Amino acid sequence: MPADPQPAPHGERVFAIDAAATAAVGVAICLASNRLTLMTALVPAVLALRFGAWSRLPLSERELSVGAELAFFTLCMVLGAGNDWNSVVRHRIYDYAVPPAGRIPFWMLLYWGMILRFVASLCQRIRRSVARPIQPDRPLMRVTIELTLVIVTRQMIYRHYTAPILSWLPFGLGLLAYAALFGITAPERRLVALAATVGPLVEVLFIQVGGLHRYHLGWLGGVPLWIVLWWMLSVLVWNDVSARVLSRLARLRIA
Repeated sequence: MPADPQPAPHGERVFAIDAAATAAVGVAICLASNRLTLMTALVPAVLALRFGAWSRLPLSERELSVGAELAFFTLCMVLGAGNDWNSVVRHRIYDYAVPPAGRIPFWMLLYWGMILRFVASLCQRIRRSVARPIQPDRPLMRVTIELTLVIVTRQMIYRHYTAPILSWLPFGLGLLAYAALFGITAPERRLVALAATVGPLVEVLFIQVGGLHRYHLGWLGGVPLWIVLWWMLSVLVWNDVSARVLSRLARLRIA
């Protein structure tokens, strides 16, 4: 008799689903970001397919109930879209070059939720590869410091996004402060390396091929140095914060 099929490694299919959904929209951005009607229909459709595929996984793999997953995705969308709105609409530190003119397209706000959910899945996958739990000591103090680093660096970029040095220096100092306060583990080094390499390459594609947006001081194929450092800092913070939120949601077992 053939052997029983082995279950998928814990969380691997969740990561694969999130990666596929995020990549599908990324390809669409490169090919059709200026077609508002198409993108407005396509992104919710990809999101619905993502949730459909995710909900079919056994609870032991996905960890969260459907209600808890919806709550977490909503948090991802609020954080990503809120930051984008604050940066584009309130402070104009960059602009979208696709319709509707002068505004953030609705489909992009949804996509931010997909991006942050994918990054959370990536963080989980890398953490599990070394079987190291999140830091248990003084979580409130740690998260407070992390969020303070985010708030301070964001406030600085709102004021200095056209400055050749002050645009990126606060993010570099923020990374040094994080490393000095908390240290950087092997999984975190992998995340930072991905943020510093894959992130800029994707942004270059979105800018040069998809014509999605425009930055000031876009020295790296249209990508400014400050945003590369911002990704490196934010992935460290999101790795820790998302792990804590997911852990609490998994225990709540929301229906």
